[in-house]
Formats: sequence, structure tokens, C-alpha cells
Amino acid sequence: MTVAAVVTAAGYGTRLGSDLPKALVVVAGEPLVTHAVRRIARVATRVVVTAPPTHLDDFARALDGLDVRIVPGAGTRQESVNLGLAALGLASHDIVLVHDAARAFQTTEAMSAVIDAIESGADGAIPVVPVVDTLVTAPGADGALGEPVDRDGFRIVQTPQGFRASVLLDAHARGGDGATDDATLARALGYRVVATAGHEWGVKVTHAGDLALAEHIAALSADEEKV
Repeated sequence: MTVAAVVTAAGYGTRLGSDLPKALVVVAGEPLVTHAVRRIARVATRVVVTAPPTHLDDFARALDGLDVRIVPGAGTRQESVNLGLAALGLASHDIVLVHDAARAFQTTEAMSAVIDAIESGADGAIPVVPVVDTLVTAPGADGALGEPVDRDGFRIVQTPQGFRASVLLDAHARGGDGATDDATLARALGYRVVATAGHEWGVKVTHAGDLALAEHIAALSADEEKV
């Protein structure tokens, strides 16, 4: 059995306000995608990165020296993952992780927990963390504050999302278009996807203000690896 991974990095990250694709933005001296690939390679033996077709050479430079294959992404996340899966050449019994380069500092422990859950019989597994903010429903037409929502009933979804390869290939073959994540496709077909423990370091870099947090996490991670 092989553990393989698709690292999605084909987005341009317009909300980040960068001239570069988000995965190429430098944090702690290296692009986000470099951090992401190096970390997921601790648990996966084959890694494919989906990159914007306009920046393939830039990604090749960012990932030089790492054992990774780069393929052009597509217009949607779902299409890009499909291209990544095709490049991996998976056997049905393999485990495949789908990871977001913007969550470049997810911990090895959180990634391993996803794999362990699938090896224990789940069709898929996703790391989640508790909601710490107060939640309300959307404001009404008059702008009035929405009603409080019990945050204990909610979790924040992270990546990597992991699946038995046969499950994810089937989900992409038979699932609908426009899904925001792979678990949605798998669950719609009746597959059992379980939650595992995520980590606060698995936060997604989305806005410019997130880069300072990413720098902080990178520093903490470097200190941890020295121990």
C-alpha cells in the first residue's frame, strides 16, 4: 500500500493581494508550496503538485531538489485534483491525501491521524478543530445582528483530506461538479468519512494578515524540529 498526495496550489490567491500565485508567496525564506511539500513528504511517498499553468517554471524552481511531480492545474479545485489523481497512477488499495498548499504548516501528527483512520477502516478522514469564535446567523435585511449559534456543534475543516484511493477516484468519477472539497463528493455517494484531530498550525493562509501568523508558526516549527 502506498500513501500518495496531491498538493493543490493552482489558485492565484487574489484575496492575498500578491502579484504571485499564493503558493509562491515566501514565508520564512521559502515559498508556501515548498513548506507544504516538505511536510507532507514525511507521510507520503509520492507527491504531485497542481500549479497554475502560467507559472510552471516558477514552481519547478521552488520545488527543486524535492521528489515531486508538478502538473498544470485547471479552472476549479475539483478539476485540478482530478488532474493530480491521474498523474499519481494510484492502485485501488492505496491511500491518497489531498492537501492545500495554503495550509503549509499542518503537523505530521495531524496528517498521520488521517492515515491511521483510513487504515482502521474509514473510507475517508478529515482533520478538524473546534470553533473558538462566537457564532451568529447572517444579519437580516435591516442589518440587525443574527441569532447566536451554539459553536459546540461546529468544527473547522482542515487538510489533508485522506481517502482510500478507490473511494476518491469513484467520487470524482461519479460526483457532481462544483464541490468545494473532496469529502463532499465522497459523502454524497454514501462513503464513511470520519473526523480526526487537526491542529492550530493547519490554518489556511488567505489574507495578507495571515502571513504574519504563518511566519510565527514557521519559527515555532523550526524550533520544534531542532529539539
